[in-house]
Amino acid sequence: MDLQAKQIETKTKIEIFARIFGVDPVWASAIAMTESSLGMDQLSPTKCRGVFQMSSIAMKDLLLTMDQIDDDFIDIVCGLAFLRLLLKRHGTQEQATKHFCDPDDRGYYWDRVRHFMKELGEGQQ
Repeated sequence: MDLQAKQIETKTKIEIFARIFGVDPVWASAIAMTESSLGMDQLSPTKCRGVFQMSSIAMKDLLLTMDQIDDDFIDIVCGLAFLRLLLKRHGTQEQATKHFCDPDDRGYYWDRVRHFMKELGEGQQ
C-alpha cells in the first residue's frame, strides 16, 4: 500500500500510542485507515471527527464511564488531552490553567500550580 507522507506520520503516531495503550497497532491503524484514510479525509457527514472519526456520543460514553472504570491510564490520558486542548485554545499555561478550574478559584489555582511546577521541576534539573 502506498501511503502519503501525512498518512505515514499519522500511522507512526497511532503505532506508538497503540503500544502504550496495549492495543494492537495494526488493528488500530486499519480502523483509522477505514475511518479517515489515516487522517486524509476527516470530514464526516455524520459529524464524526478526527483520525478515528469519534462521534460526540462515543466521546461522552468514554467520559461518562470514567467513574465506572478503575483505570488510571485512561484518566491520565483524558486529563492530558484536555490540558492540550486548553493550551491550544488559550495559548499559555497560565490561561489554560485558569480554564481548568472553577472561575472563582482561578488566581489561587494558578498560584498553587506555579508553586508545584517549581517544586516538581527542581527535581528534574
